[in-house]
Amino acid sequence: MSVRFVSVLAGVALIVGCASVGQDFDMAEVDRLQPGVTTLEQAKEKLGKPQSITNAADGRVGVVWVRSQAVMGSASSKGVAILFDKDGKMIRVVNRNETKTN
Repeated sequence: MSVRFVSVLAGVALIVGCASVGQDFDMAEVDRLQPGVTTLEQAKEKLGKPQSITNAADGRVGVVWVRSQAVMGSASSKGVAILFDKDGKMIRVVNRNETKTN
């Protein structure tokens, strides 16, 4: 994200008291995904529109979902990166994080 975008987002958050970036998704749904079984399309159905999709030269696809939210003095963020094979089947969760501050 650019510094200007973050500054505007922070200003809006101060004015209205809350702000969010990215589509919300349920981490419990991430736990239900199965390597070798779940397809990329099924993951999109469960988690929503991804933040980014990266295609590797060998056909594998890295997909990232991210959600950040700030509400009156507290903030939360979560993200997951999942790797899919060239046939669109899940290989594994590459990275997963979830943080909350008060």
